[in-house]
Amino acid sequence: MYDALIKLNSIKDLYSFVDILDKHSGTFEIVANDYVVDAKSLMSMLSLDLSKPLELSFDSDEASDILSQLQPFILRE
Repeated sequence: MYDALIKLNSIKDLYSFVDILDKHSGTFEIVANDYVVDAKSLMSMLSLDLSKPLELSFDSDEASDILSQLQPFILRE
């Protein structure tokens, strides 16, 4: 299981983020306050307050590749 704090600064960032995750297998969740949503679901992601950092938790065999692709959005791992 991997955790990273991410920040999506625009809708364009959101689309790019979801597109990156959609290309990989695994379970991806965003934890925001009391909510847990599927990070691969654009509709679920749009329901969140994107003005604040979000916690990404995921489990995948491709973790290092995923983290490198998500680097522009990661505040800290």
